[in-house]
Amino acid sequence: MQCRITMTEFNADWHMIEGITQPREHAGTYSREQALELCGTLEVDGLELMAQYWDDCTPAYVRALAADAGLPIISYIFFVDMALPPEARAAAIDDAYAQIDRFAEMGAALGMIIPGVAKDDWPLEQQQGWMVEGLRVCAERAHSVGVTLISENVDYPPSRALMGRGAVCRDICAQVDSPGFRLIYDTCASLFVGEDPLETLQVMAPHVAHVHIKNSRPLQPGEPWPRYFEADSGQRYTGTDIDAGVVDLPPILAELDRLGYDGYMMLEYQGLEEPDTALPRNVAALRRLLAEV
Repeated sequence: MQCRITMTEFNADWHMIEGITQPREHAGTYSREQALELCGTLEVDGLELMAQYWDDCTPAYVRALAADAGLPIISYIFFVDMALPPEARAAAIDDAYAQIDRFAEMGAALGMIIPGVAKDDWPLEQQQGWMVEGLRVCAERAHSVGVTLISENVDYPPSRALMGRGAVCRDICAQVDSPGFRLIYDTCASLFVGEDPLETLQVMAPHVAHVHIKNSRPLQPGEPWPRYFEADSGQRYTGTDIDAGVVDLPPILAELDRLGYDGYMMLEYQGLEEPDTALPRNVAALRRLLAEV
């Protein structure tokens, strides 16, 4: 199977000095700049960057770092909560417009948006409707400047209720109904909502424009582990090497090949090992899996 592999600085998050996304007790050792330098040594095809690490930098500075690493910026990942009533959502849409302009200036064709946080104040279906309205407006803006917004079947707990299930993602994309908005299929996110990953892919397939490859293993009851997400069932999962978790990747890759997918695959590593050791091993594992399809 011929696909291009991308890398994100989030793969070094557990060891980053600044901008970390999950609380931890230990100090970081990698600067954001060093994380990009490491990505440039891995023989991958592009970068996918998170706004949290770079929101104080100019697009020109980030673009120059990517050029120094010898890698194009494929996507830019950001959060804007649009699961809000119209009077509150206007400011969120302005924020999304600014992010769209920002990643377009970086040369990225894709912008991954985490578009909402579920709240107790309103019915979930109403919040999803508000989110669709906001995404529709933002997708038109993105399309007008030649870029595409993408969202995944998200495992992030505050957003999972809004967009964690494959059928919900499919329906949201259909309702947005714009060439400026497509879906990311995440191989591991289905675990957190009790879905089968292969079946989730088949449900989402007509709208998928990007793929995230990662894997996880369940924690045993009482097992101490500093980094994990909890599934809707209460089961805790932690990140692993892509070929070491409970998600069976070969059938998923075979199905992507059958579907004719030939886009980018972002490799995600959410384990605890030092990135300069873990990431080369995982890139090699993904290349091996792709070669076997």
